Amino acid sequence: MLDLIMAALGGDDAQVGKLIAAGADVNEADANGWTALAGAAGRGYDGIVVRLLAAGADVAHVDVKGVTALMRAAEGGHVAIADRLLAARANVNDADDKGKTALMRAAENRRVEMVDRLIKAGADVNHHDRRGKTALMRAALGSDRAMIDRLLAAGADVNRRDANGWTALICAAAGDTAIVKRLIDAGADVTLAAKDGMTALKRAAANGHTAIVEMLETDARLRAELG
Repeated sequence: MLDLIMAALGGDDAQVGKLIAAGADVNEADANGWTALAGAAGRGYDGIVVRLLAAGADVAHVDVKGVTALMRAAEGGHVAIADRLLAARANVNDADDKGKTALMRAAENRRVEMVDRLIKAGADVNHHDRRGKTALMRAALGSDRAMIDRLLAAGADVNRRDANGWTALICAAAGDTAIVKRLIDAGADVTLAAKDGMTALKRAAANGHTAIVEMLETDARLRAELG
């Protein structure tokens, strides 16, 4: 591994400074495409990130999997570093090779403060990965109530479908009753079915969630009565 990248990964601020002063290329990457900036951002070394940015580190650089320094900071919950990268014009909506953005990585790792910050910076809450899944769907699969609240408040589409036709409600139906209620209250359509015919009701029933089944049946009945 290259000396500067090793120093950055190890949090050795002094050594990073010495190497930069000696003319080290701050944008040189290892075999995986990692740069010193990506390493420092992912591990939360704010002082090193400051040094590297001042020396001209490229915030737009991607590794072999399409991952940026901002994505690394986002999944680690390093808000101050994310702020620095965004101030240096990192693109908040860049996506990696799987179609995941910094917001999606933060949401999957339950980084609530980071999600708030990225949304304020203009992150697209309805962006979907290559499988068609959004941050809201991932949060629903993970039974993450706080994340779901934030994403819905930011305008997440509660009835968006993934590549298989699943919605956030179908994702949530095998888990938390409170989350299912939250999604229904936000306008989730209980009648929507996936390509294979799976509905939220069928998934809840298959997993033995009686309370969720009753909730979904009640909502469906009320919708039918209202026409």
